[in-house]
Amino acid sequence: MAIDKTQLIREIGLLLNDIEVKQPEKESLEWYLRNNLNDYLKVIDKVDNSNDLKIATKILSRFCLESMDWDTPLFKQCTKITELGLKLSKTT
Repeated sequence: MAIDKTQLIREIGLLLNDIEVKQPEKESLEWYLRNNLNDYLKVIDKVDNSNDLKIATKILSRFCLESMDWDTPLFKQCTKITELGLKLSKTT
């Protein structure tokens, strides 16, 4: 199934909204995730080739894998975003 950039941005926005509602403390997991997602959005907005998107997606994926409990909804949402990002990088 092909995806487009707007679908990926929508998923990121949903997760960012969930994080913002909780008002994460500075240097908490959610605070770092919010910063990583915002950086990822900047890359998505200006990406001009699939390799840049793939690299940015792998960086976000690594953060999620190394920082989160894999059995949490937060990890599952992050993984969904990285999977969408990798799919998009194959079509860009």
